[in-house]
Amino acid sequence: MAFATSFTSGVLLLRSCRNTSTRLAIHAFSRPTIRSLSLVSQCSGSLARHGTLKTFAQTRAFSRTAPARSNNEATAPANGTAVNFVSTTADQVAPAASSEAADAVSSSGIVENALSHFPSALQYGDFAALGLAGWSPAGLIRWSFELINVSTGLPWFWTIVAGSLFWKVVLVPLSVAGLRNSARLLPLQGQILQRQKELNKIRESGDKLALQKHALKMRKMYQDAGVNMGVTALSPFVQIPVTLGMFFAVKTMCQLPVPQLAYSGLDILPDLTVADPYMILPIALCAAVNLQISVGAAELNLKERPETGHIMNGLRVLSIVGVWVMSTFPSGLLVSLLTTSLATTVQSLALQVPKIRRGLDIPIVASEYRGRLPTMKETGQYLIKAWKRKVSEAQAQARQR
Repeated sequence: MAFATSFTSGVLLLRSCRNTSTRLAIHAFSRPTIRSLSLVSQCSGSLARHGTLKTFAQTRAFSRTAPARSNNEATAPANGTAVNFVSTTADQVAPAASSEAADAVSSSGIVENALSHFPSALQYGDFAALGLAGWSPAGLIRWSFELINVSTGLPWFWTIVAGSLFWKVVLVPLSVAGLRNSARLLPLQGQILQRQKELNKIRESGDKLALQKHALKMRKMYQDAGVNMGVTALSPFVQIPVTLGMFFAVKTMCQLPVPQLAYSGLDILPDLTVADPYMILPIALCAAVNLQISVGAAELNLKERPETGHIMNGLRVLSIVGVWVMSTFPSGLLVSLLTTSLATTVQSLALQVPKIRRGLDIPIVASEYRGRLPTMKETGQYLIKAWKRKVSEAQAQARQR
């Protein structure tokens, strides 16, 4: 009887689900609920055998002495059990369906709430509306960042990296021209120092004619060496505004702030408008600056101008002390500075390759003109000697008065 009751109840459940009054909202069910209902529906393929199984269930005798049962007696308990089963199942499925529907509505509400707080993508002209774009160096740099972000769709972390590299590439021609001039002047540093001493004496004498003659000699020497002094004089007026403009452009973007910068697109650095709490970026920038100084020292004439090496050591000390200052900068600004420093190091290494130098018409500097950076101890001794020399000169001038 248990087999007949269970099978008949399942059949009646399938029939009852066809009625509109008991039709369930399948779309609100969870996946496990739909899977269980699909298993029940698979039994519909065996409905054709229902009559045979029903006859078998009704005529089955559990003892030889059991009296035969009529069809009405056999179906009555089954019908009652089926009704109870359907009502019980409906009572169990309805709360589950309503619970799943409530969870779905709650989840969609959470997603909509999160999306409502996420800033919309940047559009052309937004920086102009915020007062960030303009014709100043910083304004032009910020405008270029807007163009890169809107046109490429890059996250803001990579937008800052791409923008910093773009402006570094813009300055490459001036950097190459300046390196070409310095490499051509490097063998002439001894003569240049001698001419500068002569120039100081002429200025003290006040002889204007001798001053003009000296200027013509210097110009002739530069022309013979193939040095373009116009490019040398113009280079600082272009590189310094771009460098300072990059600093203030990114700093202002992060401090305004631009809402999109709070979502960098990088999990380890989610917000570019705040300082790095782990001090990773300031320390990395300090290391990059020291590496840049070490690589760039190969292009300096430290034999004829030893004070240049001590200046480089001074910059190293300042970079270490500046870690605490840089720790207050927004992360986006440190990303830009770190990108620029690493790009400068890579550029210096590339321009030291002989094939590249020959291709760019940059003279290859002989090893005897390349000095080494002094140690910190040597720099300290140099500063002490320079201080004593200044003191003695001041005392000598005081005695003459």
